[in-house]
Amino acid sequence: MNTLQFTTSIKRELWEYNKIFKWIPISLALLFICSPFLNYLLSDLSNGQWLIRFERISEMQNVEQFSQIVFGFISVLFLPFIIISGIVQLYYFIACLFDERRDQSILFWRSLPVSDAMNVGVKLLVGALILPVIFLAAATATFLVFLVFIFIGCIILSLGYDISLWALWTNSGFIGHIFTSWASLIPYTLWMFPIYAWLMLVSIFAKKAPFLWAILPVIIVLLVESFFVGYFNLNSRFFAEMLLEYFAISQNAIDVYTDKHTSITVVPFNVMKDKINVMALLIGAGFMYATYWLRVNKSQP
Repeated sequence: MNTLQFTTSIKRELWEYNKIFKWIPISLALLFICSPFLNYLLSDLSNGQWLIRFERISEMQNVEQFSQIVFGFISVLFLPFIIISGIVQLYYFIACLFDERRDQSILFWRSLPVSDAMNVGVKLLVGALILPVIFLAAATATFLVFLVFIFIGCIILSLGYDISLWALWTNSGFIGHIFTSWASLIPYTLWMFPIYAWLMLVSIFAKKAPFLWAILPVIIVLLVESFFVGYFNLNSRFFAEMLLEYFAISQNAIDVYTDKHTSITVVPFNVMKDKINVMALLIGAGFMYATYWLRVNKSQP
């Protein structure tokens, strides 16, 4: 594989979708950074309730509880970035192969010495990994900005009010929380791989309205199955239950790890790891091969 062709193809994708890959995470980070300060300025701080809360936290010195609070803060901070990243991923995978056929830019790209296999692989890599990495990087940068202000706040509390939170923050394990948030991207990507592959297949296949092509077959299958189950008085809905089981995260799945006294930090990683299904991965691989075949043989605009 030509490394220059590979990196150039990635840069091309980032350039084509520069607005959503760059400005959406930056805007989201700025929103999170500015909102607490706006809330601080608009709230009534004359009664000094915030100082009383810090005093209570300092007196308790409960490292385990404080670590859970920090984990909750990081989770709340990262979750919107992950959700928005997922929405952007859906848009990217639906549009990445459809747009180049619609505007006929595929004729130009196919004139370059880059294989169809590399083109399809790069689009999958960019959408499945690079895009969420950009959003995770924005979330991490946002947390680091908060960490700077937290550091300044700890200095002010320590020198001005004799309230020490250094030991709590030092032992809060926030670095581990950040690391596992990044590590969870691997099982999450494998879990969502069939969806990515299906959307790419629809993107290369649809002549128009790829979003409708992506959801209508699923809706039709669910409706037909519901009709047959009701008409023949069957006991179960196989397709609906299969989808629900694959995508739903039950409380029991979370309790399996929390009951084992596993660190709360690694619970999301373990839960998503358990959602990975070999059959689903094989189906996703089949969708990817069909996408490659259609690009080679049926991708004329």
